[in-house]
Amino acid sequence: EPSGARTIVSGLVKYQTEEQLLGREVVVLANLKPRALKGITSHGMLLCASNEDHTVVMPLSPPAGVAVGELITFEGHVAAPEPPGNRAGKAFDRVADDLSAGEDMVATYKGIPFMTSKGPVKSGMKGSIS
Repeated sequence: EPSGARTIVSGLVKYQTEEQLLGREVVVLANLKPRALKGITSHGMLLCASNEDHTVVMPLSPPAGVAVGELITFEGHVAAPEPPGNRAGKAFDRVADDLSAGEDMVATYKGIPFMTSKGPVKSGMKGSIS
């Protein structure tokens, strides 16, 4: 971020330690409307994969060397970021049920990999993505 680090509030305390998250490269929905969660303003949503009963949750990871803030693309879909706000959140809500990771742990939308300039985003596990 040009103005410094981005604050993201998540519900990962049961699944990831602070040490596991600090300094880790992750995938963030950065254009959501900021909102207060637990008394702190969150400026995005960390995307994670989880197993069916949500007892294991792991953040998505971009490939090594991907620039911070790079737009993730999906083959066959227009790659244009939505400006920050409610519209971006509604767009995510429309696609959320179609996000998953298969046996190869590649994050996908309707089976189409989350792609970066350095290759696909990985999940660390098979499961749904939210």
